[in-house]
Amino acid sequence: MPMKQVQEYLGPKLIPNGLDLVQQGIAAGNQITMGVSAFCKHHGVSSELEYKLKMAQAGRTMTALTIGLTDWPETKKGLEKIFNETADRGFYIDRFIIALDRRMGLPEEFRAGALKETGPMLTSDLEWDEVAQSIQIQPHMGDMMIGSPASVDNTRRALEAGVNYIGNLSQFAWKYPGWPGDDIAQMSEVVKALGLMASKADQGAVVHSYLDDGFPAQFGDYSSYVGWAKFERYLVEELIGANLAHAYGGLTHDPITKTIVTIAVESLRPPKVCSSFYFGNTTRYTQNIELNYGVLGVDVLYMMLADKHLKAGSSIMPVPVTEAIRVPTPEEIIDVQTIAHHTKAKLDSIYEVTNWQGLETRSQELVKYGNRFFDNLINGLSDLGVDIKDPLKLLLAVRRLGPSQLEKNFGVGTPTEDPLFDGYEPLVATDVLKDFLSERTRIREVVRPANWILNKSHKPVIASSDVHEIGMRLVIDAVESLDIKPVIGTVGIDPDELAELALQENATAVLISTHNGMALSYAKALLSELTLRDISPQVIIGGRLNQEIEGEDMPVDVTDQLIDLGIDVCFDLKDLANLIRN
Repeated sequence: MPMKQVQEYLGPKLIPNGLDLVQQGIAAGNQITMGVSAFCKHHGVSSELEYKLKMAQAGRTMTALTIGLTDWPETKKGLEKIFNETADRGFYIDRFIIALDRRMGLPEEFRAGALKETGPMLTSDLEWDEVAQSIQIQPHMGDMMIGSPASVDNTRRALEAGVNYIGNLSQFAWKYPGWPGDDIAQMSEVVKALGLMASKADQGAVVHSYLDDGFPAQFGDYSSYVGWAKFERYLVEELIGANLAHAYGGLTHDPITKTIVTIAVESLRPPKVCSSFYFGNTTRYTQNIELNYGVLGVDVLYMMLADKHLKAGSSIMPVPVTEAIRVPTPEEIIDVQTIAHHTKAKLDSIYEVTNWQGLETRSQELVKYGNRFFDNLINGLSDLGVDIKDPLKLLLAVRRLGPSQLEKNFGVGTPTEDPLFDGYEPLVATDVLKDFLSERTRIREVVRPANWILNKSHKPVIASSDVHEIGMRLVIDAVESLDIKPVIGTVGIDPDELAELALQENATAVLISTHNGMALSYAKALLSELTLRDISPQVIIGGRLNQEIEGEDMPVDVTDQLIDLGIDVCFDLKDLANLIRN
């Protein structure tokens, strides 16, 4: 397939020297002192990495949790409850991941003007300090830090507070609503923050990357997934000199596949660093809580077996069974942690009868394919004229190419005209791709009514209010199954951008997929922007229709409020034809 020249990806605008930015970050890092958390002080270590290495050697299976309530005081109360209750039950949790509001990724002066999403903001020096000093669970800051427009300041504050694992590098391609700068400015901040982390590498600072938050989630081939993990190691470790830890697992539900991929990604890890965590599967959770417990049990068992086999010093993150419905409560987090710690006690006998040789053999094959993807990617970018020794130019080039183009041009699968695939047939299909194809088939069978008559005037715009792409892709396919050609927006699009797109395209409808606890505020902002432009297309919204409401501890369902605004709510894509027709 012919490739465009690099100028079309890097553009005419002057791009700073990436290695100079790394040195600026290192210089800034040399001016600060890395804090020591209350957890690390309690365990007599200077960093979480030192703790993880000790626990890996001792054979401890560590666990982690994710929490992000309406604000930091509520999140802190939830953590205190979890800490005290688990102590009463005879165990402790090693680390917590704080799921912050996406506005935290913006420089401070832009946060007030952006829409609130699920999760807390840290609004004072005291709150930053309390994240690491108020609770004896080690904090991990993996969202809206490295990767965001506020990468440098957030990384500095996290390090000073006593947080050592900081990410999320995979979020480098995310959009941050309310950010007026371009991708060069955002990626420059990312590279400087990576330099800052390099300055503290020998003290235990570790760059974190949750692969399932980035391009690997959009690849259809696990070969590309593993190859991308190697690319990130090349960028962070070889070019910048920082430590890198990966996390993965949330989008892979088959336990055998998940174990094989885990072994493959871990084979790339240098022994001086421990992985961040293995994430419990979320894609198999439904509204049926009892069934979700079945998913949880199998998933936790296999993640723990993999960690025991690899001695990777990772942490197992069991996902609360209400994750598909709403933000989990502290009580629900405690419940799944209790199940995980019970499972941990039963590992030895199961480990002995597991066919590790077979799993290792399949993993080695996957690593071989991943290495080919990495070689194709680096050599291909070099052939395009990208300076593959410059971290900024590398990030800009891959960000502008995007995951689909990267996989089509550098993947180890087969180019194809088969309509089942988007020009690329994978060598080792991901669970995400398999699930997408299965759900797409189901939707195609039910979305088109027998009496469907195409109204050729239909011109819908489709977009996502946040970074979750799979729902948007299914909406696109459903609309196309009705013989309607949609205008495709982006993930994480701002309401004003979406309204402007609707105006420019003379759209008859705007279809929005939403997930991050902002359904009502986003809808109101969109309607306001449409009114400003004196247009009134039909608005259809679907996904997780909840909203953080002042005075409520948890996001609440806002379906009725959306309907009151005149918005059509789509609960199932099989109903889409009637919504559009009406």
